Amino acid sequence: MLPSIFIYFYFFGYKLMSQDNVFMQKAIQLAKQGKGRTNGHPLSGAIVVNNNEIVGEGFYSQGSSDHAEYNALKAAGERSQGATLYTVIEPCITKGKHTSCSTYIKDKGIVRVVVAMEDPNPSFKGKGLSSIFDSGMEISFGIEKEAAEKLNEVFIKYYAIRLPYVNMVNAMTLDGKIATYMGDREWIFGDESRSYLHEMRADYDAVMVGVNTIIVDNPQISCKSQGGRDPIKVVLDSYGKTPLNSKVFMKNTKDDHKTNVIIAVSGHISDDKIKNLTAAGAEVIICADEKNDDSPYGRVDLKKLMYNLGKKGITSILLEGGGILNASAIESDIVDKVSVFVSPKIIGGKDAITSVEGQGLSLMSEAKELHRVTYTIKGKDILIEGYLK
Repeated sequence: MLPSIFIYFYFFGYKLMSQDNVFMQKAIQLAKQGKGRTNGHPLSGAIVVNNNEIVGEGFYSQGSSDHAEYNALKAAGERSQGATLYTVIEPCITKGKHTSCSTYIKDKGIVRVVVAMEDPNPSFKGKGLSSIFDSGMEISFGIEKEAAEKLNEVFIKYYAIRLPYVNMVNAMTLDGKIATYMGDREWIFGDESRSYLHEMRADYDAVMVGVNTIIVDNPQISCKSQGGRDPIKVVLDSYGKTPLNSKVFMKNTKDDHKTNVIIAVSGHISDDKIKNLTAAGAEVIICADEKNDDSPYGRVDLKKLMYNLGKKGITSILLEGGGILNASAIESDIVDKVSVFVSPKIIGGKDAITSVEGQGLSLMSEAKELHRVTYTIKGKDILIEGYLK
């Protein structure tokens, strides 16, 4: 039996937390279990509480097409009668394999529904809340709304404008270098940070790199987290230079019939190069940047690429670029979030590569500033995360 009020100590003071907040936080933690497995749908978790006791839990994942509310109510059984349902996303009103969640909630005898956030899909936004209200059940909305929206930040953007959510991730030394002046970039960060990066790969639909990363490092770009899925691999290769024997073309061990490689090229590479890349197992997308066609080859228009990837249903991208690609991504205004692992090492050298190259800004007042910044210790490293938008 849980008391109705919990007091949590914070570094700068105290915060009162109601029982509703505590149960909703539990639902949000359940929702996280569906990360990387919702097939383009929002993350949601649900719990059924009867007499202050959790009697049913559920979350949504692609492996189980049943929604979080249905799974939680099924687990609760008869104990759902007279209970309260906590759900991260408002219940759906669409009949699928089962009746709609809104109808099922009412049929199972729930008397109160607590919802963190609206459905980010404009086609359904607010309709589940209205359905619950019209059914006569008590409803509370907005409990842990900020945490729920952070959890679903990818889908909020994607459903709003159908463009992928982009997180630019880098590992750098204390003096801001991502490689030595000789190009050596091995083992900048520690094992804890490396493991977390693979967890991030499992959460995102795709990982995007530049062709120089493929040529120099020859990575497979896989996910080594237990149970994690391998991301789609997006390579920016304006000139079609990707070696056809690169590891990026290796079959996905978790799904052997797929390579999941997309090569983005400019409009000036030869048909033969396109045929060779396609034969190697890649899908080639032409995204020429007409405004900056300052060479015989041109370059990839990143905004056009985002549009094309969004049309393919790719909701999120982990940008693991070098300094040049990162500079282009920021200049093109496609980056939503920045995640930087800072390792307590010093390389030095004016010719050593930094995480964002290019000409740079002339005035400090013009610097891109991150918002809602967080700092997390990962072994000896510090993970700094913040938002550009």
